Amino acid sequence: MTANRGLAVGVLALLTFASAIVAQAPAAAQQPTEPAPVGSVGIRLLEAPVSLQDDPRAMAYIIDNLPPGTTITRRIEVSNGSNQEQPVTLYPAAASIGADDGGFQVGDDRAVNELTTWMSVTPTDLTLAPNSAAEAVVTIAVPPDAPEGEQYAVVWAQTAGAPTGTGIQNVSRVGIRTYLSVGPGNGPAADLSIDGVTAARSDDGAPQVVANITNTGGRALDPSGTVELSGGPGGISSTPVKGSGGSIAPGQSGSVTFTLDPALPSGPWQAAVTVTSGLVNKTSNVELTFPDQGSVAAQDSSSESGTPAWIWAVVALGIIAVAAAVLIVIRRRKTS
Repeated sequence: MTANRGLAVGVLALLTFASAIVAQAPAAAQQPTEPAPVGSVGIRLLEAPVSLQDDPRAMAYIIDNLPPGTTITRRIEVSNGSNQEQPVTLYPAAASIGADDGGFQVGDDRAVNELTTWMSVTPTDLTLAPNSAAEAVVTIAVPPDAPEGEQYAVVWAQTAGAPTGTGIQNVSRVGIRTYLSVGPGNGPAADLSIDGVTAARSDDGAPQVVANITNTGGRALDPSGTVELSGGPGGISSTPVKGSGGSIAPGQSGSVTFTLDPALPSGPWQAAVTVTSGLVNKTSNVELTFPDQGSVAAQDSSSESGTPAWIWAVVALGIIAVAAAVLIVIRRRKTS
């Protein structure tokens, strides 16, 4: 998260994002980062496009593809989890996705980009009673001459505490990410490739599996996944371990890191690495051994179709053997 430079000197911005999915509702609840009243405001999305109702990302973030000249609205809920009345300001601000594992990056204060000029929040100000919630509406009006492509923003709910005697004011804001693709039809499809898997050790010695990801589609990715180890020393295996990575823009690369139990033997292991973003799901099967330090590339143990590589090797040897036998028979017939 970036420092809030747009506010007065000494202002402290506490930035958090929505990530938890709320049961029975296509929304993501925001959790406060501080127990103090200034950090007790939450925000969640209350609706998603019908076409994306099976996409878990669309349950937490504003995600859509819109033709130029289209207007949409999304209902959100802002809550006050404290025992004090809270004034809350609602507004959109710019965001971007950084290259080289930069992830989703928010702009300073009320930073503006093209997408934020199409966005508005109604109402812009709320006064929430203790332990209460209220709804607001986010409107996105794409102009007829809007360029095609994907843009990013955040809808923020911000509250500020009273200035202290030292002139320092605590500011807290929570937000919902916005991923908007402009173009005809359903827009470009999302897709990814797992370009390689690395076995590594963290600075504290814990074994790690790192999946290198390339966004080969036309929409931003928020990758997460699991790694499951099997065939280890003595035939042992591990339960699936979860991992996640930062947002990846189309054409860019990133990674998903899985940190495992420090007591895990070095290997060798058979590893099934699965990476998911929305409805996109890819798996890579590799053989790896954790180094004592640093990192080392894992070896592929399956083809694109999921058939183990050794089976293809046996098939190839069989074809070569048959071809050699046929050649010998032909030569014998020519000499006889």
